[in-house]
Amino acid sequence: MGLAYDSAGSGPPLVLIHGLASSRRCWDLVVDDLAQDFTVYAVDLPGHGDSDPIAGQAETPATEMALAVGAFLDERGIERAHLVGNSLGGWTALEAAADGRARSVTALCPAGLWEPLREPLGAIQFNRKAAVATRRAIPAMMRISPLRRTLMRAGAERTATVPYRVAVDAAYAQADARGFAQAHDGALHRRFDRAEAIPDDVPVTIAFGDNDRLLPAPRFQQRDLAPGHARWEVLWNCGHAPMWDVPRITTELVRETAARA
Repeated sequence: MGLAYDSAGSGPPLVLIHGLASSRRCWDLVVDDLAQDFTVYAVDLPGHGDSDPIAGQAETPATEMALAVGAFLDERGIERAHLVGNSLGGWTALEAAADGRARSVTALCPAGLWEPLREPLGAIQFNRKAAVATRRAIPAMMRISPLRRTLMRAGAERTATVPYRVAVDAAYAQADARGFAQAHDGALHRRFDRAEAIPDDVPVTIAFGDNDRLLPAPRFQQRDLAPGHARWEVLWNCGHAPMWDVPRITTELVRETAARA
């Protein structure tokens, strides 16, 4: 079974790739805008959303996620697409570019630009356990605005602007990610180390929020691991999910990067 997805718009193919314990729903605030210029595919990575985990794998690293994205493109007769990813999805997009599948890459707060992790990240583990434990109460909890802002604080800086439906979908995605352990463990002891395999004629933009609490600078934002020709942006008043905090700036970055292809 391939990756679950939604599609919208027409034009050059563009693939949106979510992060760990997320789903394709995380892109809902930017899909309609991007669909004006692209055929947008928002996919669920293996073991997330409506996509099954990869059978027989105890660990699913970003390189395997990238192969799954490549297989998705193959199924549609697409050789290369504009790739946009957040967090683990940003790392996946970079790996897919190294595989030769990208026309451009916009990596939003990408994972993998770090010294390999030896221990799980506490915030990610806490968020996952909390979502699982409170799953039945998620809709009610997210209706309480102060509580919703507190719960969204790890991912967003402008928490007051995150819509109720986006917050609920994000919490459900964390609770329901069947492949969480495989994807999480696949990120340990690894980093992105194939920057030289991304051709110079594939534009790359890497953008981090100035207050990314999950992957803060400098430990998790090592520029020397990015492609040498990559454009590096810092987004003001922004957390780990630019598509929530600054959706308009996010779509502008995607368009500017794609236009350089």
